[in-house]
Amino acid sequence: MSIYSENLAKIKKEIKIIESKKNTKFKKYQQDMIEFINGKVEFKVNDKIILLRMGDDNKGFRHILQKHYNPNDLQTMDILNLPILFKNALKLNEVGVSNNELSTYKMLKNQKELILVTNEIYKNKLVVTSYRKN
Repeated sequence: MSIYSENLAKIKKEIKIIESKKNTKFKKYQQDMIEFINGKVEFKVNDKIILLRMGDDNKGFRHILQKHYNPNDLQTMDILNLPILFKNALKLNEVGVSNNELSTYKMLKNQKELILVTNEIYKNKLVVTSYRKN
């Protein structure tokens, strides 16, 4: 089993545990992430359409789960809260990326920086390429 497959199974299991708690109600953006993990490919935040694709070892959801999903980096709730970065994060121009076509969003949460890298393929249509915690 690949790292991606193991981490995908792990995150699905953790979501089921969180869902099984009596008072758990996911916010709309968290439910969108759960639907993506189970197969959905896009969601809307404000006036932007966010595309989160499976990708490969270097970009997309596969990259995020293989490289950044573990106890010392992104956790399950960080993954589920990914959409709020587009609402609450500061968009940085040409910071942290070598490709000028990519945009970086940064948000401080619990004394950790959450960093999201996107590629705007059309006006207000973004593809997530990377997501990590520093």
